[in-house]
Amino acid sequence: MIQASTILKVVDRTGVTSVKCIKVINPTKSRIAFIGEMIIVSVQRINPKKFSKMKLFKKKKFLNGTIHRGLVVRTSVNFARHSSIFVRFNENSVVLVNKRAIPISNRVYGPLLRELCMRMPSLGCITRFMI
Repeated sequence: MIQASTILKVVDRTGVTSVKCIKVINPTKSRIAFIGEMIIVSVQRINPKKFSKMKLFKKKKFLNGTIHRGLVVRTSVNFARHSSIFVRFNENSVVLVNKRAIPISNRVYGPLLRELCMRMPSLGCITRFMI
């Protein structure tokens, strides 16, 4: 469950390490986001080692305080599958995406749910591990 002012971990190659949720973009009026939903985030912390290798025009995009869209890929709340199996992760994680839900970077670290990869093929083709 992700709501406003939740601190999230970023699991892609953009150089951003943590973000803060500003708003949940949801077709229903719910203020809580689950796996596979879009949120608006603000950059809180960047990784200087990864950030120094980036080109100048990309550095300007990901400075502290910039606002982006994110796709929730892991939550620490149980996710129920149809076969009555519950999947749970240790941390809340997000991938930075554009308006069409296509990831900005070309790599996603860590496992993703199989249901999420089937729903969004652009996300499933850049990951290595599916659960």
